[in-house]
Amino acid sequence: MADHEWLIEKLGRSAEPVKRPWRSGWRVASWLAVALPCGVAVSLMLHRAQTDWSHAGATWAMLQLLLTFATGTLAIRNAFLLSIAGQRPLGWGWFAPLVGLWLATTFLNLHLHRVPASGMVEGPNCYLFMLAVSVPMAAIVVGYLRRTRTLFPARSLGAAGAGVACMALTLLSLCHPTHISAADLLMHIAAVSTIVLLTVVLGYRWVSLP
Repeated sequence: MADHEWLIEKLGRSAEPVKRPWRSGWRVASWLAVALPCGVAVSLMLHRAQTDWSHAGATWAMLQLLLTFATGTLAIRNAFLLSIAGQRPLGWGWFAPLVGLWLATTFLNLHLHRVPASGMVEGPNCYLFMLAVSVPMAAIVVGYLRRTRTLFPARSLGAAGAGVACMALTLLSLCHPTHISAADLLMHIAAVSTIVLLTVVLGYRWVSLP
């Protein structure tokens, strides 16, 4: 094209104002303020009994709740950092101790507080609960990522899915017996894996660069 001035003028007319996204900390805080109430609203429609914190194992359950919330918050922050060029997300060195401590407390709770056979039916209900409460939270985080798009959609969505799964597990802790069975643990892990996978698969086309 010979007339570069005409091209520049045309591009200038079609350009829209650029609105800078919030800093990652504010984006995480605003996501928590919007997504968690949506997850809670869904959980209220599932009619589960509230956790009785006076039962045996309550200390371990509370520690697990705090660990999943902290891990989920950091994972969502990583998802937002990965969507902005030049930002440095947290490495595995931050997450490995949190996940390791969660697994250690879970296995200790499993060992110290045996569950009667009747409690084994909780597993499938836990799986469905986590998937249900994760739907609005995952949709909201995909909407946040779509605002900026990302050069690393799989990594961003993987971190976002892990954060959503942790928040779903946090909400589950508020309406789950303080003890846990092996079947519960397996279904919790299965639900986490499913949430991460679905977030990546269903959100990919929405957050990847055109």
